[in-house]
Amino acid sequence: MKIKDVRPQPFVKQLRCDRCGRLAEDSESEFFEFTSIDYKAGYGSILGDENQIEIDLCQHCLKETLGPWLRVTEPAVPGTKILKALELFNTDRHGGEFPPPRGIPSEEDKS
Repeated sequence: MKIKDVRPQPFVKQLRCDRCGRLAEDSESEFFEFTSIDYKAGYGSILGDENQIEIDLCQHCLKETLGPWLRVTEPAVPGTKILKALELFNTDRHGGEFPPPRGIPSEEDKS
């Protein structure tokens, strides 16, 4: 039997941009647009052997400092991937017919 209890956990309530000083609360949408980097540099790193590297940047500073090198991809619209795949379907090459979507009668059903 598992007996559960609740205990307080620390959480991030605010973020302050290390570049411009912008402050965002966890209840604001700006808070969720921050980028945080936190990693340990490796042996022989130009940042120092095994130093801890940390930075928090607001979205504005991220764009201003790294904008030219950011790879920004728009989210896929649901269903577009399958539609593009279906455009490549060739009955002669792949054999047979592709079944009609549900609710749409096939040519055989119409006659």
